[in-house]
Amino acid sequence: MKIDRILEIIIYLLNHDTVSARVLAEHFRVTVRTIQRDMTSISLAGIPVCSAGGRRGGYSIIPEYKIKNINIGSDEQQMIMKALESLATSYTNDTLSSLIEKYNAVIEKNGGRKVFWDFSVTKENQKVQTVNQMLEEAVSQHRFVSFDYHNASGEKSSVQVEPLAIHYKWYAWYLFAYSKQKDEYRTFKVARMQNVHITSTVSLKKHGDVEKLMKDSECAYYKTCIRIEVHFDKEDAVLMQEYFPDCPVEHLEGAECRIFIDVPAKERLWKALLLSFGDKVYVTAPEEYRSELLETARKFVSKNTPVSC
Repeated sequence: MKIDRILEIIIYLLNHDTVSARVLAEHFRVTVRTIQRDMTSISLAGIPVCSAGGRRGGYSIIPEYKIKNINIGSDEQQMIMKALESLATSYTNDTLSSLIEKYNAVIEKNGGRKVFWDFSVTKENQKVQTVNQMLEEAVSQHRFVSFDYHNASGEKSSVQVEPLAIHYKWYAWYLFAYSKQKDEYRTFKVARMQNVHITSTVSLKKHGDVEKLMKDSECAYYKTCIRIEVHFDKEDAVLMQEYFPDCPVEHLEGAECRIFIDVPAKERLWKALLLSFGDKVYVTAPEEYRSELLETARKFVSKNTPVSC
């Protein structure tokens, strides 16, 4: 919409010095003539826009014109800004980029940085980011999506669901959706989704509070988790608290401690994490899970044992 573009142009000019019409046209994906008309509209709205000719000419807003935020302190502004910028290191989204541009325009940029965050290590690959954008579009349009899905056991299925939200947890992106065929709400790991397409089918179902539905679904899921009892030496308590901060450490007789960890039954990541501790931990229960870990370790060793000549 024109009004949205004009607002974004104003924000863009507040965050930059002189910008040429060509650069603005490329950035907002319109023609130079459209930018010129938009500048006329901005000037008529009372925004002090200046234009300069020549090789380094373009449009700018006079430095004296500045939007001030009087309700949020400078420290709070810095914290919000850095939180937004850090989120952008792990989440690709045009709306987020636009929000950062807008917030940059309404805060004071002095004071220096006191806190540094970088979530880029949590950013999944471009495929996941692209699928996330498709899912956001489908959610906004209330349209179904179809895709091929591989679950944690490697089983493949063709799925068609109504996306309701995407959310980030356990270091990965997930889709929360409604399956009309099964009349149930389900969660899918985005990285396991392939051949994702937005269908022409529009949903008319009213779902109510989606956040509550997600919480209810998560509670039901946690009831299917397995409680693992892990023992370790007292000297490794700090290490275990680092990896499992929500699991209280219990001190047993002598120098031994233990924790209880509730883990998803079929997620291999948790097995890999436990095995990564090597001889620092000892899984005591349940016996079935302990046996699975031993079998996984045995297979890994057998596959990676050098062949003697």
